[in-house]
Amino acid sequence: SSGDFAKIGLSGDFAQIGSSGDFAKIGSSGDSAQIDSSGRNSVVMCAGYDSMAKAAIGSWITLAEWKPVCVKTEYVDGCRIKADTYYKLVDGEFKEVE
Repeated sequence: SSGDFAKIGLSGDFAQIGSSGDFAKIGSSGDSAQIDSSGRNSVVMCAGYDSMAKAAIGSWITLAEWKPVCVKTEYVDGCRIKADTYYKLVDGEFKEVE
């Protein structure tokens, strides 16, 4: 998706979803999803096993760790949570993915 205010949802495994528009809302419940958003003020959510997400500064990322251990949301501030960096939830903490 390249337009502003996109709303994208997918529930299949191994999804690869991307959006470059501002104010996007992207979600996936399938396992091993990879979601990225480069637009400002977006919301990204991955609830499937072994999924990862990255977003721009000013956006929000929500990840779930399975078998349901933890669901956590972080603000992409550029310091603690870096822009354009994939994260997974490991032991209840956001961890960078190499």
